[in-house]
Amino acid sequence: MKRQEDRAGASPSLPGGAMGEAIKAKDWTGHALGTIEKWPLSLRTALGICLGFPAPSCIVWGERRSQLYNDAYSQVSGIGHAENLGVDFAHTWVHAWSAMHACFERAVRGESVRLENQQVTFERDGGSEAVAVTFSFVPVADDSGGIGGVLVTLLEPSSAELREDLRRSKAALEQHGHVISHDFRAPLRMLEQMSKILVTDHAEHLPPRAASLLNHVASGAAKLASRAEVLTRFDMLNEQPLHRQQVDVAAIAGKIVAELRAATPDRQIEVVVEELPEAHADFESLRLVWHNLLANAFKFTRHVAQPRIAVSGKRQGHHIVYSIKDNGVGFDPKYARRLFGLFQRMHTEDEFEGLGMGLATAKRLVERHGGTIWAEAEKGQGAEFRFTLPA
Repeated sequence: MKRQEDRAGASPSLPGGAMGEAIKAKDWTGHALGTIEKWPLSLRTALGICLGFPAPSCIVWGERRSQLYNDAYSQVSGIGHAENLGVDFAHTWVHAWSAMHACFERAVRGESVRLENQQVTFERDGGSEAVAVTFSFVPVADDSGGIGGVLVTLLEPSSAELREDLRRSKAALEQHGHVISHDFRAPLRMLEQMSKILVTDHAEHLPPRAASLLNHVASGAAKLASRAEVLTRFDMLNEQPLHRQQVDVAAIAGKIVAELRAATPDRQIEVVVEELPEAHADFESLRLVWHNLLANAFKFTRHVAQPRIAVSGKRQGHHIVYSIKDNGVGFDPKYARRLFGLFQRMHTEDEFEGLGMGLATAKRLVERHGGTIWAEAEKGQGAEFRFTLPA
């Protein structure tokens, strides 16, 4: 009940000294973040860690990169005590943004990144002190499991203790996701079963509306439990070691296409597979990436009169770029950034089945190999998914 009260009640208490008080005192009405009581649990959790952290740290949240920071961060020259709360992080670091931008975008895609040897001036003890620091960018999951923001921390060369604190903070954020995925499952399954028992054992005594509501409760609990189960499997992706070997990518793609054709024998789909260079990768991980992307292409061309899927790959410098392109329903390109988050769907369940996990899984596995993945599309004009692997 505590979590529900936090979501709906008055402004939560925030640790972190002066900046915690400044955040509570600020009028957030009209800001992109909304008023504090509407902030998601994931943001509050990350902010609590940030405010209690001794190193200069800030949470950068949402597409507008709104920053919330601790006391130590407010000592950075040009930041000020509370003047830049909620301001675009990029505007605060306008002179260094060209160096930071790529690192920040990698963090937004779920990767922990460091940018070393950056000159920063701190206002300390009534004077100024120039220090070369390392910027650490750590992705922060939102309540749906996607990436909601980034924890940015400034680490000074001699700050071994602060580095250890950062490691613990990262572990705390991971534990937050672990609790959601593991500890919710049993109560949800119990709720589902109890609702079904009530409907089954007392059907003759229940008014139709009560029976209908209990069925909705059981259905909702089942969906939430399934998502928690999927989150558990998703968390395990980071725990499985990668066994890299030379992988015949063309053979993997060909076999998956044959399996998908066999599963939909009534459909006539043109699939063109061009040259696919071999990859040095974990076989099972790469097979899952290809399965998720090709299954998506098959699914989202379902309502097209002449479905076509084109698969290709080529070497570019130190990377191999693979492409899966279809002429299906596509999606609005403004949603491309959130497409790879957990449980993100561009279409309703009535239109297309699925939990919205395939692309998030593909992204996690590609990035574990040191690659990147992205999508380009137009609504009603098909989509193209590309990913890279080190050559």
